[in-house]
Amino acid sequence: MRLLLRIILPLPILALGFAVGWLAMHKWKAPEENLAPARSERPVQRAEVIPLERQDYQIMIRTRGVVQAKTETQLTPRISGRIESLHPNFQVGAFFKRGDILVSLDPTDSESQIISAEAQVARAEAALAQEEARAKQAELNWKDLGYTEKANDLVLRIPQLREAHANLKTAQAQLAEARRNKLYTKIVAPFDGCVRERLVGPGQSVGTNTQLGVIFATDYAEVRLPVSPKDLPYTPFQSQTTLAATPAIIRDGLTDHLEGDEQTWTAQLIRSEGVIDDTSRELFLIARIPDPYGLQSGLPPLRIGQPVLAEVQGNLLEDVFVIPRETLRGAFETLLVDNETFKLLRFDIEPFWTDSENFVVTHELPENHSIVASRIPHAANGALIEIIEPESDEPPVEAAKGPEDTSTTEA
Repeated sequence: MRLLLRIILPLPILALGFAVGWLAMHKWKAPEENLAPARSERPVQRAEVIPLERQDYQIMIRTRGVVQAKTETQLTPRISGRIESLHPNFQVGAFFKRGDILVSLDPTDSESQIISAEAQVARAEAALAQEEARAKQAELNWKDLGYTEKANDLVLRIPQLREAHANLKTAQAQLAEARRNKLYTKIVAPFDGCVRERLVGPGQSVGTNTQLGVIFATDYAEVRLPVSPKDLPYTPFQSQTTLAATPAIIRDGLTDHLEGDEQTWTAQLIRSEGVIDDTSRELFLIARIPDPYGLQSGLPPLRIGQPVLAEVQGNLLEDVFVIPRETLRGAFETLLVDNETFKLLRFDIEPFWTDSENFVVTHELPENHSIVASRIPHAANGALIEIIEPESDEPPVEAAKGPEDTSTTEA
C-alpha cells in the first residue's frame, strides 16, 4: 500500500509542473516581434545648404604690427646754459604746436657775448679806417718823393689793409654767432607733436650733449606690416605704383570689441622695405596712418606703441568657387547635395587660396549641387538630405495687441 502511494502521489505534482511550463512557453511568452526592436530604414537627414556657384573673391591679407612714429626727435640744446623755464605742455603725453618754445635757457651769457662782439666790431672798423688812411698817406708820400715807378704793396701798406679787413670780418662773424646763440636759448618745436619723454627741469644746467627730452610728430604714424612669402604671389605688391595705391584697414589689436562696435582706421601703403627678413623670411610693408591721435578728425586715438591688426587688399580672384571653411568635413573634403535627387556627395577639393574663413577653388565642381552648411551625423555617399531653410537670428515679431478697453458703461 505504501509503495503504491509513493508511486501515485508524485504524478499530480509532475502533471502540475508540466502544465505550468507549457503555459509559460505558450501563453505567457511575449511575441518575438515585440521583443526585438523594429528595423526600418535610416530617417532622412535635414540640413541647410549654400548655393554652389562661381563668383569673384577679393583677397584680403591679414597681418599685424605696432604703431610707430613717422618722425621722432631727441631734443638737445645747441649751446650750454641754465634752464630758465619750460613750456606748460612740455610734459609726457602733452601735445604742442610747431613754433612753441618748449625750453628757455637763461639769455644772460648770450647777451654779454653780443655786447662784447659789438665792441670788437667797433674796434675792427676803427682799425680799418685808420689803416685805410695810412695807405692813402703812404701813396701820397711816395709821389711827393718824386719816384716815377709804381710803389710796391709794402710801401702802400696793402698787407696791413688786408689784415684790417680780415679782422673786421672776424668781428662781424663773432657778432652774428653771438646773436644766433641768443636765439638758441629758445628751443622751439620743429613740428606739431607730442612729448614722449622729458628729462630735465627748471634751473638745471645743460650742455650741448644734454638730452632734454624725446618728441614725435602727430601728423602721421606708421605701421610695419609683415607679409609671408606664400601671400606675395596673390598681392599687388610687386611694383611701387600698385603698392602706393593699396589701402589698408587698421583695427585695434590690444582690446576686444563687440561685433559691430569695432573702430577702424584707414591707412595707405607707401613703400616696402625691399628686402626679405633673414629670420622670418617675410617682406615688410610700411603703412601710413594720417592723424593717428584724432586731433583733426575726432576719431579715437591710435597711440604710438599700440598693437594693431591690419587687412590689406590683395588681388581679385575672378570666376572661382568660395567654400566656407566651417562647412568642410575633413581637411580638404566638402559635402555636396544634388539639387534634384537630394543625394549626398563627398567631394575632395584642391584650394587655390585659403584664409581663416574660406577655401577658394578654381577647378571644376559638380554642377547643380549645393554645399551642405549643417553638421550631419551620417555623411555617407548617396544619403538622402532634406533641405531646410536657415534659421533667422531675429526673434519672431509678435502681433500687435490693441489697447484694452478700460471704459465702463453706465446703466
